[in-house]
Amino acid sequence: MSQNDYSAKMRTRFATFDIDGDGEVTAADFAAMARRVITEFQVEEGSPQSSAILEGARRFFVGLAEAVDADGSGSISESEFVEGAEQRLLDNPDGFDAIARPWVQSVIAIADVDGDGHVSVEEWARALQAMAANERVVEKDLQSIDRDGDGRISLDEAVAAVTEYYTSERSLELFAEA
Repeated sequence: MSQNDYSAKMRTRFATFDIDGDGEVTAADFAAMARRVITEFQVEEGSPQSSAILEGARRFFVGLAEAVDADGSGSISESEFVEGAEQRLLDNPDGFDAIARPWVQSVIAIADVDGDGHVSVEEWARALQAMAANERVVEKDLQSIDRDGDGRISLDEAVAAVTEYYTSERSLELFAEA
């Protein structure tokens, strides 16, 4: 994947984060994304799980904004997102783990319907699709996320996949255009 491909991947991801389509990504967009997961898994509003995912979404947005919101406006434009990702996220997995882990952990807590600490590949697919993942490629990419091949996605596997998506040119195609 070239730098241009990485930029295109980030533009596509920006579009999925911009839930309301106003050209800016805000904390409200991340809360809306969290609510999509809450709805998909029929979690009660106000429950500890829904509170945790909303907090995870807030922390993910704040961490991302700290990395890419160049003008400090509290919202992220597409150019800020793409340029910031290229400059601060690409080839920098160490810091990104701290941004992503609370979000991924809260998604797993909701998607783990049997409470065993892992999500099945199918449960993770549902969560990804609620977050606007491309259905056409979810199946193929899920197999690479399940690195030990046990049919379940652990927190570490999910965080590694999310971190790889944002910090490397080689990446999953989950949010690619159909």
